[in-house]
Amino acid sequence: MIDIIIPNYNGLENLACVLKSLDSQTVRDFRIIIVDNGSMDDSAKFIENNYKNAVLIKNDTNLGFSKAVNIGLKHSLSSEIAEYILILNNDIELENNFIEKGISTFKEIKDADFIAVKMLNFFKRDVIDDTGDFMRRTGGIPMARGHGDRDTGQYEKAEYIFGACAGAAFYKPELFKNAGLFDEDFFAYLEDVDLSFRFQMSGYKCYYNPEIICYHKRRETTNRFEGWETYYTEKNLVALRLKNYPLSLYLKYSPLFFLARVSRFLKYFGNNYQKGTFKYALKGYFKGLSEIPKSLKKRNIIQKNKKVSAEYIENVF
Repeated sequence: MIDIIIPNYNGLENLACVLKSLDSQTVRDFRIIIVDNGSMDDSAKFIENNYKNAVLIKNDTNLGFSKAVNIGLKHSLSSEIAEYILILNNDIELENNFIEKGISTFKEIKDADFIAVKMLNFFKRDVIDDTGDFMRRTGGIPMARGHGDRDTGQYEKAEYIFGACAGAAFYKPELFKNAGLFDEDFFAYLEDVDLSFRFQMSGYKCYYNPEIICYHKRRETTNRFEGWETYYTEKNLVALRLKNYPLSLYLKYSPLFFLARVSRFLKYFGNNYQKGTFKYALKGYFKGLSEIPKSLKKRNIIQKNKKVSAEYIENVF
């Protein structure tokens, strides 16, 4: 049994696509849990009319990705019937053997605790969207491996990596029970990188299988809101680093964090960015700084529970 958790906000057209691809799966032993963030586009009505077996949880307002998914996770974990959990964005289309491949990977790779998949661009299917998440050592910037590159088979090796994009990723339930849920202060962006970091610190391993394929309409929801990506990325970077980096690595890389941020802020003045990007970046950065006391409390818990060395963490960057 696998629980599939899909957060949704005004994504009627996208929901129809992802649910149709779930209808076509080669295995059927799964339950769909949709957490709707106060949609006003008849998303809820569509689900109630066409997917009566799905669990629909309605929020009154847009609570963001992390909180919505956590609501779904709590529902799943409370029933204790799912052997695995699959988290999906509403803007995903799955190959018809997607779930079958995910389950078989867990069964074949015994120490795989969560699984990253091969995500391709929905509209240009020879272009890579994400083949696993990593942290750059130089500057500590999270990266979606291969994003925007033409797919020429360069990421066809199955291997252990840093983390999985939560737009489409498989997890064993015990990870959430033992290492915690998504950080709800990460309203959007980097919440999955933060989660992967915490899982790695707890000794859990992420395995990338390029045979598990889906197609992603990146930023389909958040692009509707001006400045969101810049604001939340800069805000969440402060907390992500402060919470998760072992002290020796934090001190080692802090000069690079600073230089990378200065370089990025200078680029925000360029023609490649929309007017106002610098303003959103600065606002997000100072918001992150204001939450340092909260981040330090979380850090104490994460560092106290870590099961691996700083050297191990550095090697999976």
